[in-house]
Amino acid sequence: MTAPLVVWQLTDGKPGHEHQTLGLIRAMERLIPVQTIRIDLRQQPVGIMDILMRRFPNDYPEPSLVLGAGHGTHLAMLAAKLATGGRTVVLMKPSLPLSWFDYVIMPQHDHPPHQPHVMGTYGVLNPVTPAPALKADRGLMLLGGPSKRHGWDEESMVSQMKAVLAANPNVQWQISTSRRTPEHTFLEIRNIAPHAKVWSASETPQGWVEQQLQEAGQVWVSEDSVSMIFESLTAGGQVGVLQTPRLQEDRITQAIDQLLVQRWLTSFESWQKSGVLQRAPRFCEADRVADWLLRCEGLLTTAAA
Repeated sequence: MTAPLVVWQLTDGKPGHEHQTLGLIRAMERLIPVQTIRIDLRQQPVGIMDILMRRFPNDYPEPSLVLGAGHGTHLAMLAAKLATGGRTVVLMKPSLPLSWFDYVIMPQHDHPPHQPHVMGTYGVLNPVTPAPALKADRGLMLLGGPSKRHGWDEESMVSQMKAVLAANPNVQWQISTSRRTPEHTFLEIRNIAPHAKVWSASETPQGWVEQQLQEAGQVWVSEDSVSMIFESLTAGGQVGVLQTPRLQEDRITQAIDQLLVQRWLTSFESWQKSGVLQRAPRFCEADRVADWLLRCEGLLTTAAA
């Protein structure tokens, strides 16, 4: 029996970052046996001295791969590599030179260079997989909130939601807010329609969104929730974008605009005019990255794929 691939999953405690490494780990697990060791860097800080001394605190099984997402994991990844020889896999554009890492996985909107150890992806990785059978009578709405690049117009948001709900009276809707959603917005929408169940962020257990995405034939996401947009696209449903005021234009908003142009997403404005939600091509970036990474490591062959 082949020994499992030992993977260190370094986490800075931020759910969005851990979500990315978890997506890649689950995708690798679908291909080969994997032993994952989760290391919380908040409880076990690693710094410059550890790099200089080529040490990593604590005694874990030596890794083949060391995964990290978020700037807070970068120094620890380098320390782990120097201490153990494990190859580093950094997700998202690192704050340190790309050449310091063995593998770099970064979104296309960060303009990844054409280098053998760098791979560009549509959005950041996530643990969602394409749904085997979506239901036309199930819908999902995911709300974000104010952010550095988006404001929040509650009146407009509620108006857009009511229009979608009114146009789909035979669909059973699940609606969830997030930690960024203003409390007043939740109070305003909690009884928005008889065929909609509204959940606050604190009411939804871990994995709830993933479960809902495996059923919802159509999904509407507020534009500020970029990670939720890519998770929804990965699941394979028709995805609409609830518009929010933009405070700035940057590479993230440009990426969303490109998806709208490609008709992978449908803006609320376009849907109002046509009544049609576009469907993106089926894809799962975590699976694609896992396949590439394991082939680079010599752990997959064409025959085994």
